[in-house]
Amino acid sequence: MSKLGLNIYLSYSQLCIFASSLAQPFNDWSDRNYSQGFSWRPGSVSFRALFADGDHKVNLFINEPIQKLGTECIRAFRVPFESFDGKIEIGSISDLSPLEIPAGKYSLQVEFLNHAEGGVPEINIRFNEGETDFEIIRADVDIELSNEFDLIARPAT
Repeated sequence: MSKLGLNIYLSYSQLCIFASSLAQPFNDWSDRNYSQGFSWRPGSVSFRALFADGDHKVNLFINEPIQKLGTECIRAFRVPFESFDGKIEIGSISDLSPLEIPAGKYSLQVEFLNHAEGGVPEINIRFNEGETDFEIIRADVDIELSNEFDLIARPAT
């Protein structure tokens, strides 16, 4: 079990998590990807952040128990993620942090938290070994829950 803190500059309102081995790691966004809040394909997922651009504090948890979401969580998702060789990257188009996690299948949970005015936005990223389904755990008014998920993202070119 481990926890790591990162400071990452997010751009284009997206937090990206992907296998370092992908030649084209970033995803294009369909209209449905945008409304559901994430763009997913095997080895790569991007989440729609609460803010367009700027510094973010990212808390990374690996195989830590997941607590019930608090009221500070505005938006949260759970998706499957597989680390093929243990090498991943977290960030955005303008700022990436390479990391190593044990290779394998994970339940990836991402939580976008409320922050004080003038403070740095905060995001929790939780990797827990095992398989999971796609789920919008908590949605704000900008996330549409009523349609089926679009799970066929294309690599950005």
